[in-house]
Amino acid sequence: ALSEAAPPGTVIALVRVTDRDSGKNGQLQCRVLGGGGGPSAVPFTLEENYDNFYTVVTDRPLDREAQDEYNVTIVARDGGNPPLNSTKSFSVRILDENDN
Repeated sequence: ALSEAAPPGTVIALVRVTDRDSGKNGQLQCRVLGGGGGPSAVPFTLEENYDNFYTVVTDRPLDREAQDEYNVTIVARDGGNPPLNSTKSFSVRILDENDN
């Protein structure tokens, strides 16, 4: 759960992605599905830290009255040919704050 008063840039999760392959097959790219703006986009983005660790952070203000829960899906894709991918999802519940 996350307060709707949480400012943009608030960390909500730490994610570690691994691939046992070597070379391009072991190189990973990750993203949050539904990110990138727009009215139906989730208000979260993925920031790469180091050694395949990523943080999921808020990228804009939250409004519980507009939406009280989000399903966040992270996609990891390797650099192989053909590329393989994996997805994991989790829910983020938005807690109400007194707006008055």
